[in-house]
Amino acid sequence: MCGIAGCIKTKGEIDKARFEKMVDIIEHRGPDDRGVFYENILALGHRRLSIIDLSTDGHQPFCYGDRYVVVFNGEIYNYLELKEYLQGKGYKFNTKTDTEVLVASYANWGEKCVEHLNGMWAFAIYDREKQKIFCSRDRFGVKPFYYTEQEGMFLFASEIKQFFEILKQNPRVNRKRLLQYIIRGKLDCSNETMFCDVFQLQGGHNLSYDLKNHLYKINRYYNIRNIMENKESYEDACQKFAERFYDSVKLRLRADVPVGYALSGGLDSSAIVCMAAKINKEKKMMEQHTISSCFEDKRYDEQEYIDEVIKKTSATQHKVFPQEKSLFKELDNIIWHMDEPFGSTSIYAQWNVFKKAKQIDLKVMLDGQGADEQLAGYTDFYSVLFAEYLKNGKIKKMYKEWRTYKNKRAITEKHVSANFIICSAIAAVLETKIKNFAKYIYYIWPGNRACFSYRQHIEAMRQEKLSLKCDAREYIAESLEQGLASLLHYEDRDSMAHSIESRVPFLDYRLVEAVYAMPFNYKLRDGITKSVLRDGLADVLPDKIRNRYSKLGFVTPEDQWINSNYNKYQKELKESAEMLEGIIDSDKVMKWFGNNKVRRQDSTIWRIICAGHWVRLFNVNV
Repeated sequence: MCGIAGCIKTKGEIDKARFEKMVDIIEHRGPDDRGVFYENILALGHRRLSIIDLSTDGHQPFCYGDRYVVVFNGEIYNYLELKEYLQGKGYKFNTKTDTEVLVASYANWGEKCVEHLNGMWAFAIYDREKQKIFCSRDRFGVKPFYYTEQEGMFLFASEIKQFFEILKQNPRVNRKRLLQYIIRGKLDCSNETMFCDVFQLQGGHNLSYDLKNHLYKINRYYNIRNIMENKESYEDACQKFAERFYDSVKLRLRADVPVGYALSGGLDSSAIVCMAAKINKEKKMMEQHTISSCFEDKRYDEQEYIDEVIKKTSATQHKVFPQEKSLFKELDNIIWHMDEPFGSTSIYAQWNVFKKAKQIDLKVMLDGQGADEQLAGYTDFYSVLFAEYLKNGKIKKMYKEWRTYKNKRAITEKHVSANFIICSAIAAVLETKIKNFAKYIYYIWPGNRACFSYRQHIEAMRQEKLSLKCDAREYIAESLEQGLASLLHYEDRDSMAHSIESRVPFLDYRLVEAVYAMPFNYKLRDGITKSVLRDGLADVLPDKIRNRYSKLGFVTPEDQWINSNYNKYQKELKESAEMLEGIIDSDKVMKWFGNNKVRRQDSTIWRIICAGHWVRLFNVNV
C-alpha cells in the first residue's frame, strides 16, 4: 500500500526538483521508504507503506530484470497462488513481495494480467523494450489513479495535490462538477474531477502510453454486466455467499503487520469481524482489535450492537467519540487529504477511526464498504423493486412488501421519504423525462430550492446522468460503478492520511460476481434487505445483528451540531458562500439558513461550507 507518481515530458527536460516534491507531498501514503527513477523523458516515483515483505526487497520503483520498471500502489491478495503458477512456467523470484509477482504476471500475460489478479491496485509498468507504459486500476476503483496533460507533460499520481507541485499554474475549478456536488451531493460520478483538466482512470480500466509518439489510449477491461443471472436455489446461493465471503476475508488477513477492523455495529462490518474471528480461531492467528465511532446521543449511536459483536468474538474493542468542537480544527486537514470537498461529517467520524488505528499501531484495517451496493442495502433499491412490480402489474405483491418494509425499517435514510420511494417507482414505470422528475426532486429538497436556480438544478441532475430504473440488475451495476466511487475515495484518503491500509472484503470480485448473478429477490426478500447475507451467515452473526433492520453507517449528529452551534455555522456558511459567489447567491443562502431552523438539517449547508474551504485551501480559480 503506497503512493505513486509519474511524469512524461513531451517537450524539454523534467524538472527533477519539482518532481521530487510531487513524490514527497504524499509521504503519509508511504512513510517507510521512497524511491525515484529517471530515464530520458520519463520519471517514476514511489512512497512505500510496508505491509508484505517488510525488507528492502520491496523498494520501488522496482526493476524486474533489465526490461521492466514498476510503481505499484495496492495489494495482490492472491500473489502466493500466482507465484506458484508462474514458477511452474519457469519464472524465478528473488523476493517475497507481491510487486515482483505483479510484474512477472505482466511479463507472462501482457495486459491480460489484470484478469488474473485478485486485489486492489493502481500501477504503472514501464516496458523499456517497447517504450510503452501500461497503467491499470482495479476492477471497482478501490485504489486511486489520476492523470492530466498540461504544460508539456503527461502526469499521473495517487492524489490530485501532487500535480500542483510540478505544474506552475493555479488549479481551475470544474464548475459543472462542483455544482453537481453542492446541489446533489455527488462525487466521482465520471472520469472528471472538480479540477479542470484533471481526470481519474475509472475502476476496471487500463491506460497505455506510447513514449515514441506521446499518444495514450484507455480501454475498459472489466464490466460486471457481463455476468449472467444464475437460477440456483436460494439455499445454494446462501451457501455460495458464505463460502466466497469466508475466502475473501481469509485472503485479506494476509499481512506481515497487525490487522484491525472498523466496526460500526451494522450488518456489514459485523459480518467481517465475526468471520475473521472464526478464521483466526481456526488458524490460531493474531488477536483482534476493533475500532468504532460512538456518540452519547442514542439516536446516532450503535454501541448496543457493537457490544454484541464483541461478546460474540472476544475482540479487543476501542471506541472513539468524535466531538463537534474538534471538527473545524481538523476540517482543512481532512479536505487537504481528500483533495476535493466531501459529502458530510460522517467522513469526520471515519477519520477518527483511522486516527485511533494509527495510535494503537495498526497498519491494516478491514472495512465493510461495498456491501450495500450489491446486496440492495439502500432505500433506493425499494424504488427499483416497486417499479418492477408496478410494471408487471404485481400491485398486491408490492403492497405486501411495502408494509413489511415500513414495519421492519426502524430508521429511514435522512432525505428519503415513503412518498419519494413510491413516486420514484411510478416515475420509472412511466419513463418520466428527467426535467419533470427533477422538478419533483427540486421541491422536496429545501436547500436546492433556496440556494440554486431551477436551471442549475436541472443541469446538475443531467450531469449525474440520473436514470430511473425498472431493471434491478442495471441499478446494482450503476451503484457499483458510481455510487460506490465516492465512498472508496473517502475510505482511501481517511486511511492513508494516517498511513493505514484499508481492505474491503465485500469487493473481492469473485464474491461480487456471485452476488450479482443471484436473482434480485435473494437480496431484497419479503421486504428485508441483504437476505442472502443474513441467512448465509446465520451461524456466524449474532442474532441481534442478523435480525437488525435499522441502518446508520458512519453517522454523526450533524443536524444537532448545526442547531446547537448556530453562530459558528452561520459564520462558516457566510464565508464559504462568499468564496463561491457567482455559483451561488450568498445573500439567499444566508436568508434561508437564518429563517428556517428546521432546514439546517439539510446537508446542502455542509457541502457549501466544505466547498468554500476547498476553494481557499487549494487556491482554486472559480
